[in-house]
Amino acid sequence: MASPPPLVLDPTRDPWERQPDESLTRHAQFCTYRDMGRSRSLRKAAEILTKNDRYVRDVAAAFRWRERAEAWDRHMDQLYEATWVEERRKAAEADARILGAGIGKIAQRLPSINPAELSAGDLIRLMDVTMRHRRTLFGDPAATLATDAETAERQARITTEQGMMLADVISRTCEALQAEVLDLVAGQARDGGHESVEGFAAAVAARVQAQWPGWLSRIVPDQIAAVTGEGGSDG
Repeated sequence: MASPPPLVLDPTRDPWERQPDESLTRHAQFCTYRDMGRSRSLRKAAEILTKNDRYVRDVAAAFRWRERAEAWDRHMDQLYEATWVEERRKAAEADARILGAGIGKIAQRLPSINPAELSAGDLIRLMDVTMRHRRTLFGDPAATLATDAETAERQARITTEQGMMLADVISRTCEALQAEVLDLVAGQARDGGHESVEGFAAAVAARVQAQWPGWLSRIVPDQIAAVTGEGGSDG
């Protein structure tokens, strides 16, 4: 049997779609091969189509099966990525609602807490919960949401290694910030002079708010430098 004429792909159509010079039968044969997934092979396609190997090899070469199937695979990867990002966005929104509700419950209990009765362990656990909540709100790299097309494209280019480095920087930064806040809380508790938990909380909040920009300007560059080995703060 003479080999079929080479197929010219129509630039206005996706490669995996039926082409102008491709019959319904030929396209159906290609779809059989395409839909076998990444483990596809011409030998398996020949078995499914009940055709001999030589016939399938000739048709596959003439109708560019491998090239078109690879384009199909890339297309499916893009669809999967888009679906995964959307599901991740929905999960992040649900988590934020749950976390917000949990923090609200904790806030309702704060007026009944006596700071003088809090042990060091209690303070550490309280700050751990708070910092975990803050870390979630301000961006785990695995849960960062794309706010526009440019951001989404930039995120798609982040490699696994870069993602791991970013996660390490965020983790180290949160741990350093937690240590700073714990030191501040402990110092505030030692200073005393607070008649109520509201007064204690207000004093801590005021000091954290005042020192937060300085902490960030010092800690973030230091943690980036610790992970990447470049730069760092001067102080």
